[in-house]
Amino acid sequence: MERKQAPILMANAATDQIGERVKKYRRLRNLSQEELAELSSLSVRTIQRLEKGESIGSPYTLRTLATSLQISPDELMAPLAASGPNLHPTTLKYLLILNWSALAGIVAPLANIILPAILLWRRRHDQTVQAHGRQMISFQILWTLVTLGMMLVIPLLLTGLSMLVGGPFPMFIPVYFICLIVNVFFLFRIALHLPGPSPFLNRLPKFL
Repeated sequence: MERKQAPILMANAATDQIGERVKKYRRLRNLSQEELAELSSLSVRTIQRLEKGESIGSPYTLRTLATSLQISPDELMAPLAASGPNLHPTTLKYLLILNWSALAGIVAPLANIILPAILLWRRRHDQTVQAHGRQMISFQILWTLVTLGMMLVIPLLLTGLSMLVGGPFPMFIPVYFICLIVNVFFLFRIALHLPGPSPFLNRLPKFL
């Protein structure tokens, strides 16, 4: 009985791994299931079954998906435990530069968005850089909006604190400093997840 169950368990594991790989590379390209279905000319149901581990997919299906995801069929069937997407060292280095370029916002306002956007535009034909870069810039846009929102609240806080301390209190300084620390912290998190997609970025709204 155990010998008969072993191939079944291995087949189920392979099915789950392929499904996870399809989902991982789809998210890396910032594609929805519907968009991937349109690119690959496959049905949404086929992609859903693959990602849920309900189907291992035919060789044609896997080749078609691999082409649409800009990877090789072998990468879809590689062990899930393998390290993230295989990126050329030059591409990985460029993504790290793009990520850390957001620190330019310390020197000039909005440079944390403008400089990464320029770097992204320079590699506008590289789909891998585009997928990662748009997520990174979306985070910087979100961070900037949240920081500005907090800065707008400062006048209200200043009124109360001025009454307590008997004079003007520069509240914007500690608020901006805390926001800056948060930004640097998440820049480290993004860099550590490269070359794979960052789960943190996948949960954020996309502005690009």
